Amino acid sequence: MNIDLKNAEERANLFTDLGKYQVQCLASSAQGDRAFNLLLKIWDTTSEVLWAQGYWQDYLRCGEIALHCATQLQKRDIEGRILKELGWAQMEQENFQMAHRRFLQSLQVFEAIGDRISQGQSLRYLGVLHFRRRYFGLALKCYREALKIAQEGLEQAPLNQRLLHQQAEIHNLLGNLYFKLWNLSACRRELVASLRGFRTLQRLYVSPTPSSYLYFQPVPLLNLGRAALLAGRYGKAENYFDRCYRLCERIDRSDTMAGVLFRRAELARVQGQKEEAEKWARQAEAIAGKEAPPLRNRAMNFRSRLWGDFGQHIQAIRYRVRMVGTLTIDLFVHAPLVLLRSIGYYVLFMGGKFTAKILG
Repeated sequence: MNIDLKNAEERANLFTDLGKYQVQCLASSAQGDRAFNLLLKIWDTTSEVLWAQGYWQDYLRCGEIALHCATQLQKRDIEGRILKELGWAQMEQENFQMAHRRFLQSLQVFEAIGDRISQGQSLRYLGVLHFRRRYFGLALKCYREALKIAQEGLEQAPLNQRLLHQQAEIHNLLGNLYFKLWNLSACRRELVASLRGFRTLQRLYVSPTPSSYLYFQPVPLLNLGRAALLAGRYGKAENYFDRCYRLCERIDRSDTMAGVLFRRAELARVQGQKEEAEKWARQAEAIAGKEAPPLRNRAMNFRSRLWGDFGQHIQAIRYRVRMVGTLTIDLFVHAPLVLLRSIGYYVLFMGGKFTAKILG
C-alpha cells in the first residue's frame, strides 16, 4: 500500500477501508476468506508502521476490526497474535486492566492450539505489564518462564529467528528489572546480552521493514545509559544516550527518541544544568505529544519539579512511597530472595555514594 500513515487523514481513511473489508469478510459468501486475507495483508503491512511510529489510538481502532474478523472466522492463530498486539497497545495507553485481559486471552488461545513459542511471547508481554504496575516478583516469574521456553526451543533449533528474538527481548527486560532492584552488575550483563542478540539477528536476518532488528537496538542502549547514570558514570551515560538518539533518528523511532531526551533531561539535572534539563524535557514532551501521554505527563511533571513546585514534589514523594510498598509486598510474596538481595544492593549502593561524598 502506498499511503503515508504519518498523515492523520490517511490513517482515518485506513480505518474506513478496513471497515468495508470487514463487512465483506463476515458476509455469508464465497468471497469471505478472500476478503479476510486481503484485510489481514493490509493490517499486517500498516500495523507495523502504526506500531513503529507510536500511533496507538489508530492502531487500536484498526486492530479491533482485524481481531473481530479473525474471531468470527475462527482463525485461532491470528486471533491470538492480534490479541497480544492489542494488549500491548492498551498497555502503552496505561489501560492496564484491558491489557491484562488481552494478554491472558492470547495465552489461552496459544495454549489451546499448542503454539509454544507464542505462549512465551504472551508470557513476556504479561511480564512487561506486571513490571509497569510495579509487581516485580510477578514480572520476574513471567520473564523466567518465557526465557525457559525460548532456551528449550533453541536447544532444538539454534537459529530459529523467533526464539532468538524472544531471548534478546527477555535479556533487555531482565536488565531493566535488575536496574529497578539496584543490581547494576546483573543489569549491565543482561542489557549487553540483549544488544548482542539483536545485532546477531540483524546480521542473520536482514529486513527492509520497520521491524528490522535495528528497531529493537535503541532500547537496550537507553537502558545501559540509565544504568550508567544511576552509577554516577555521567560521561558513559551521555555516550549511551547519544548513540541511542542517533540510532532513533536513523530509523525514525520517535517513541524511544522521546524517552532518551527525557533521560538526558535527568542527566542534566543531576549535573546541576537546570536550563539544559528543561530544554531536553520540553523536547521530550513535544515528541511524545498525544501518542505517548504517560511520557508527556512525566516530562511536564519533571519541569514543574525542576523549578521547585512544592506540590509536585509532595505528589512525587507520595507516589514513590506507594510504589515501594507495592514492590516490597509483591517481592515478599513472589520472590523473597530477590527482595533480600535488592535490599543488600541498595545498602551497598547508598553506602558507596555516602563514602564518595565524604572523600570528595
